[in-house]
Amino acid sequence: MNEFIVKLRILARAEVTLFKADANRRANQALLAAISIGCVFVGLVFVNMGLFFKLTESEIDSRAAFILAAGNFGLAVIPFLLLRRNAKPGPEETMVREIREMAAAEISKDLAEITEEIGAVGDGIKQLKSGISSFTRGSGGGAMGVLGPVLPLVIDLLKKGK
Repeated sequence: MNEFIVKLRILARAEVTLFKADANRRANQALLAAISIGCVFVGLVFVNMGLFFKLTESEIDSRAAFILAAGNFGLAVIPFLLLRRNAKPGPEETMVREIREMAAAEISKDLAEITEEIGAVGDGIKQLKSGISSFTRGSGGGAMGVLGPVLPLVIDLLKKGK
């Protein structure tokens, strides 16, 4: 298999792997954020219940509601702490990033070589074109001016020889 194609496949696989890892990390972050926000909302409900029981002078019920609210707010902090810990890429992801960068550098180097070769071919074509034009338009009519009258005779001789 062509070496360039292998490098492209490595680069593509690295990109897909990084995309999957990033998507997985973002999904986990979204889930943890949703859990944390849910705990905050439940805590707010218990704060409202505690205030209600405080206003109705039911002291025992209000203390229980405030304790549950504090517990929910405490639970809301835990997912945020997990979010901070999971925000950094792991060593596997760092390794895949390095492989991607190496493959991209190799592909860039190969493309530069191909561009150089294409430029050399273009220069060769220009030289060939100038050689042909000098052959047909040289001084005194060029080589075609000399060969022009002789060509019909050579063609006739070749036809008769068959």
